[in-house]
Amino acid sequence: MTLNHTTHGAVALLELNRPEVRNALSTEALDTLLNTLITLGRDDACRAIVLAGAGPSFCAGADLSELRDFDDAAFAAYVERYRTLGGVIRGLGKPLIAAVHGHAIAGGYELMCLAHLRIVATDAQLRVGDLDIGLSPTSGLTWILPRLVGLGRARWLLLAGPTLSGDEAVAIGLAEESVPADALRERALTLAAAIAAHPGLGVRRTLELLDASAESSYDEAVAAELVAEYETFAHPASRAAVNAFFKRA
Repeated sequence: MTLNHTTHGAVALLELNRPEVRNALSTEALDTLLNTLITLGRDDACRAIVLAGAGPSFCAGADLSELRDFDDAAFAAYVERYRTLGGVIRGLGKPLIAAVHGHAIAGGYELMCLAHLRIVATDAQLRVGDLDIGLSPTSGLTWILPRLVGLGRARWLLLAGPTLSGDEAVAIGLAEESVPADALRERALTLAAAIAAHPGLGVRRTLELLDASAESSYDEAVAAELVAEYETFAHPASRAAVNAFFKRA
């Protein structure tokens, strides 16, 4: 089984499960992850997802033992999965939180960046790594990374390939929080549960607005916010949340 899936209330915990190869992403592992995320995206009972790795590392990237035997067509089909994965995560409508420990390299680094939020272990080792084997990034990393850390730092991360700790990743905006490795899973699940407690439509529309804002003008962003605001205000979950606030007061 390449992926463990457990449920914690409204939070799904997905654990990459190939620890013997630092959770390297084989074709099977990518397909399983993709299919599981698609299913969870359609599941209203799931309100947030945590993605972690079994064993000593989050994910060491592509399974090179598989890649070395690919012809051009097989390689094209493999990397197309990364593009599909990015689109699926972007359209989830609920947050995906990466809980990153040990190594996150190449495809594992990209998987971390595709997540909506990143909680990393203080002693994590994060490195792009694609250039080590002469490859360029995929999965939209050249679009995502400058928006996380700025264009100059994105160039530095991609071309110089430094290995960053969790604290260093937080300092440049690559990750949101850095915690000791033994507290990582609990912190990610706690954060996911807190987000999952909010009315789901508000969370979904917020994620959609943030994605759209990267490609829109200020006026377009404000107009889209107003449409979403009307929609969420009219939803019963929003009314219930307002009523609950006054009951607590």
